[in-house]
Amino acid sequence: MFDSAVPGLKAKRIQVFICCFMQYAMLHSCRSTWSFTSGLLAKQDDHDHDDEKIDDFDKKYLGYVNFSFLFVYGSSMLFLGQIGDRIGPKLFMLCGTFSTGIIQFMIAALLPVEKHNRWLLLVLQILNGISQAPAWPGLMAIMNNWQSKPNKMIVMGYFAACTNVGNILGDLFAALLIEQLGMSVMAPIYVSSIGVLIMSIINIYMIEASSAKEYIAQFKNPLTKSLVYKQAHDEYMSRAASVISVSEQSYLTDLSQTLLTVDRDSQMNPHVPPKPKKNKKDSINMISAWKLPNVALYAFAFGCIKAVFYILAFWLPSYLKGENLEGVAWITQMIEWGTIPGGILICYAGVHWNLRASLIVPSLWIGTVVMVSINFLSKLEQPYALYYILVFLTGLLIGGVYNNVSGAIVIELSNMKELKGNKKSTATVTSVVMGYGAVFAAINQLIVPYLESILFLYCSLNAIVAGCFLIPLIINEYKRYKEQKLKVGDAQ
Repeated sequence: MFDSAVPGLKAKRIQVFICCFMQYAMLHSCRSTWSFTSGLLAKQDDHDHDDEKIDDFDKKYLGYVNFSFLFVYGSSMLFLGQIGDRIGPKLFMLCGTFSTGIIQFMIAALLPVEKHNRWLLLVLQILNGISQAPAWPGLMAIMNNWQSKPNKMIVMGYFAACTNVGNILGDLFAALLIEQLGMSVMAPIYVSSIGVLIMSIINIYMIEASSAKEYIAQFKNPLTKSLVYKQAHDEYMSRAASVISVSEQSYLTDLSQTLLTVDRDSQMNPHVPPKPKKNKKDSINMISAWKLPNVALYAFAFGCIKAVFYILAFWLPSYLKGENLEGVAWITQMIEWGTIPGGILICYAGVHWNLRASLIVPSLWIGTVVMVSINFLSKLEQPYALYYILVFLTGLLIGGVYNNVSGAIVIELSNMKELKGNKKSTATVTSVVMGYGAVFAAINQLIVPYLESILFLYCSLNAIVAGCFLIPLIINEYKRYKEQKLKVGDAQ
């Protein structure tokens, strides 16, 4: 996966992968610790932490806080990419991670002191959204610049698990510090913020600002001045594997596999001669992007799936606490333990069979049945085993889909005849789809407080609607699959 004929490059790739993985995992742990802590603070009938509760901190106010964070986070990711292009992905990422660690620490330190100031938390979470925005595109740009083209899809598939590992760490901090040791509800936030800062300091020295292409270029024959490892260098000079800018990653938001898979369509048919260069197409605007075939459907589908993911991420601990369950942090972890294998399985299927939508839609609908079942578990006595199993299956089916659906949509968009060969327009359309998803997920944070008693039923409705909107993607995928089989048959 990381192999290279260039001396030391394999070790560099592994080092970059581990450092980037742990950096984003620690940053994401801040979200899960906040999810657990805010659920305790918003629970009105829980008197265990009365001395730490903030005035008027109810679930409706929590919805406004979560909405503000997600909305600002998504908007900032779209607009801050150009700054990253100017200062470089490493510095861009570190600015975000250092500021995130500081703001998270401030949230934990100031909230117990300023209990009567409702606006303080809102302002801090808005700043938190801005601070976290540079981390993902910066890290993705660094990863893209160091990993090799043939194995990049697999590497990125594993890298996508960093968000789940981060959530597991956050739940682990909460379980140990609050549920086991009885410490302050702010203790997990302190730990996660310090973890982000420590990883940021480590990555100042461990992540290099250069790329694999520049590293390979160092190996030159002293006599001829030609590259010793020219074949390896050419791999990075191709357009699909050249140095990736931060702004190119910004509009991909949650994507870990994305446009890299598009090349597989051409690889499956190597006998097709290269097409002559065409004149550059004019780029399209945001309004025109909505008018393209199926773009609105894909945007609505992605919005529904992203909404489900973030509803569970922010509200699952609060929901389980409302069911008067013990060991909530341990149950919440199950969704992450399910998402990791679910995401990897769909990723491998996409790499080897070029079929994603055909797995994504059935997984969504089966996951719907699982979520509906969870909603009725409260009627059973001591249903702990079922909670563990069904929450795990929710992660396996719904979380696995979330980690891959964006890649499937981008591949479909890149195959549209209106967008082929038009990189700027593809970026515009993709940003429309991903931007709508972020806004819809944020708006749902305002709706959930009124529907928390039927949380999983509401998530199920979103999953069903998303599956229906993705049916055209299955049809197009099947058509491409048949065309590729016919071409392979004709070539033989």
